Amino acid sequence: MNYINIENEAELRSYLKKFEDKGLHIIALDIEAESNLHAYGEKLCLTQIFDGVDNVIIDPFKIDYDTLKLLFENTNILKVMYDAGSDLSLLKNTADIEIKSILDLRPAAELLNYEKKDLHSVIAFELGIFLKKKRTYQKYNWIKRPVAEQAIDYALNDVIHLLALKDIILAKLFAKKLLEPFLLKNLQIQNKDYTRDPEDKYRKINGYSRLRDDKKAVFRRVFDIRDKYAKLYNMPPHNVIHKEDLIKIVKDAKYINEIRFTKRFSMDLIQDILHELRIAVKAV
Repeated sequence: MNYINIENEAELRSYLKKFEDKGLHIIALDIEAESNLHAYGEKLCLTQIFDGVDNVIIDPFKIDYDTLKLLFENTNILKVMYDAGSDLSLLKNTADIEIKSILDLRPAAELLNYEKKDLHSVIAFELGIFLKKKRTYQKYNWIKRPVAEQAIDYALNDVIHLLALKDIILAKLFAKKLLEPFLLKNLQIQNKDYTRDPEDKYRKINGYSRLRDDKKAVFRRVFDIRDKYAKLYNMPPHNVIHKEDLIKIVKDAKYINEIRFTKRFSMDLIQDILHELRIAVKAV
């Protein structure tokens, strides 16, 4: 698939200037990200655009956040997206970037009561275009460079049909007198504060909420030890200690001896981790 490849700040600024000079005002937008699957933490890895004429791939790794904001926070560019919540959250919490002037088509899938509401199913239903199943690239490593051309094709397929889909969906919403509820839901998406509570990283672990307060304190120490080593070795936290093991350690300190560590860790390192865990569960 043909596309414009943007890899630095000058190229992004040039593209945005040409976009403005052409009098354009709307794009289809999506991102690909890393979320503790292949490395530590969350990271914006790719941005894909269709502006009605050109397909565009933006590699953000060599572009500073202030320059990326010229795209994402530009209120003069309407950004058609699908199920934007996770993208909004990731950019806000990793780069302090807020995507502005969004038209999210996902609420329309609810209002129009599609049988299947994922993007590919809605595209198939409305446009008769059947795309590759998302699960094919659900575990793709978007950090790796160069990005495989098949992966880029997949990423672009999530945007090149959005503008046509938008026209059909808006017409249906208008005909069914659902346009105003749709616009309200979009304003709610846009106006939501996506800043995460630091407590969420503990709460989201299954079983944490049912622990007694003293056990929650132990859990936090164990969790933070896992996070420390995951960050130090740039690996997903679950590759250091499985999240299921966190609760087991808190409930029974002897379970520390049952933990199985990755072969990437030396025996000395494993002993250091075990030592810290034992101190954590015994601390008052």
